[in-house]
Amino acid sequence: MGFFLYIGITMYTSNKTELAILLGITAILGLLFFDKYYNYQLRKLHSKIVKNTYAKRIGEKETMEFTSEYIITEDKAGEGKMKISEVEKINETQANFFIRLSNGAALIISKKGIDNLEEIKNKWKELKIPISENLSWK
Repeated sequence: MGFFLYIGITMYTSNKTELAILLGITAILGLLFFDKYYNYQLRKLHSKIVKNTYAKRIGEKETMEFTSEYIITEDKAGEGKMKISEVEKINETQANFFIRLSNGAALIISKKGIDNLEEIKNKWKELKIPISENLSWK
């Protein structure tokens, strides 16, 4: 946009006002719509990354066990083990639990298949994992 304005001013000083006005309008339109276009492109890119990366894992069954020292996960690909001390906090929404880890990653647990929510929350409280309830978040 700065380039368009610079060229527009240069054209205006050299008495090419039609081209200067055209470049000025282009710069103003770019300034007005760049943010919306940029956000649209970011959303599109991230959606594509999520679909390509996690498409085969969404909806698949995975077991998760909380012990006093580890979180043990198991799915069709194998088994994983994470230290409980790596869990920063658990965010609860209407439909999911988000277990935030210290490395920036998160585990997402859907509430749909869970029968004993209070028992799970009590287990997390025993392990001294902070739980943040955001039940109005969509």
